[in-house]
Amino acid sequence: MKTFKLTAVVIAAIAALQCTAGCGKKDEKKTDDTASVSTTEATSSFDGNAYYDKVMSAIEKQEVSKDAPQLGTLGEPVTPEEGSDESNLGAYRLSSNGVKLYYNREEFSDNLMLTLEQYFLSFAAKDYSKYTSCVFPSYIDEMGAFLEKDYSYDLKTSFAKQCTSLASHMNGDYKITRIRLEKPEQYTEGVDNLENYFKSLDDVFGKSYYEQVKGESDNIIDACFYVMGEDANGNETMIVSGYEIVFAEKEGRFYTFG
Repeated sequence: MKTFKLTAVVIAAIAALQCTAGCGKKDEKKTDDTASVSTTEATSSFDGNAYYDKVMSAIEKQEVSKDAPQLGTLGEPVTPEEGSDESNLGAYRLSSNGVKLYYNREEFSDNLMLTLEQYFLSFAAKDYSKYTSCVFPSYIDEMGAFLEKDYSYDLKTSFAKQCTSLASHMNGDYKITRIRLEKPEQYTEGVDNLENYFKSLDDVFGKSYYEQVKGESDNIIDACFYVMGEDANGNETMIVSGYEIVFAEKEGRFYTFG
């Protein structure tokens, strides 16, 4: 737990800042095939090409899913013992998948949080169908067309690249252990966060995609997230720290983009 103990201090500090610095990283996000940058460094022993091939082999026959993700269940709130390695992280709910989820129910619904969990579990599990079940349908179509046109590969290839990018920071296979979701602060004074977020997608898709999403959904939610995982040696490490994520809600189901 020594590695996590150091990381816990970092997360506690980030949480106290309410994403002031962390969520600013949303300006660094990519709109094609690159996953959010990790706070850890990839080790030289990781064979990215071999891992990518392993992902592509695993997802070869997997298709885009139109079904809702199979959400898990949540336990009662757990408050870590004072003075423990986890005490600075605050209370969490343990999902039936064994992931500790940190969020405020007054800000985010259980199903939204469980959808985010499924989204990240899909990368760790190399599950393309699970991934697409968490992504907004029109984004799948638009990004797929963009990648084919500008990069000559499909969304499945993009997913494999994202899986490999995340795994590189964990030196191979890993499991998701903790996810924190928070309300972000305003990134740019006088500019709506969502307008800022969708501007890059508007540019990439060559259309007012934000207006399209507003017409296709019942609600759009802006957030800031952190993800931790455990590598094959049992070391718990921050994978993604303080990045923006947007959800669209439609008929009680939640989707994300990317």
